[in-house]
Amino acid sequence: VVIPARRSASDTPAVFAASAGAAAWVPHAVVPNLVRAMELLKSADFWIYGADMAGTPAHQAQMKGRVALVLGGEGKGLSRLVRQTCDVIVSIPTQGKIDSLNVSVAAGILMYEIRRDFPAALTEDGKISGVR
Repeated sequence: VVIPARRSASDTPAVFAASAGAAAWVPHAVVPNLVRAMELLKSADFWIYGADMAGTPAHQAQMKGRVALVLGGEGKGLSRLVRQTCDVIVSIPTQGKIDSLNVSVAAGILMYEIRRDFPAALTEDGKISGVR
């Protein structure tokens, strides 16, 4: 998990509690420049997928291999520069009067889509087999 140093939730006891303890074992880094971090991930052969209502429906995207998922803040979404730095923009189709989801729900749905597209199995230690 890569967290921008500015304009994001900081590492507080409330954030830890909201993560149901996952913050203790999920690797995370706070970075001063999200776009630079995205470019470093690209240089390490990651594909960067950004979440936005105007993207390709996630179930139609081929999210395989080394994937990094970028989610914007609730209400504002992705910044223009972050959006431009993404390789692919994906969306979660909704119906009826609901046109957006909160960021935690969107993250869960998109991570499920990524996992569903990934043919490898998770190992006992929670890593994806065949991926460094």
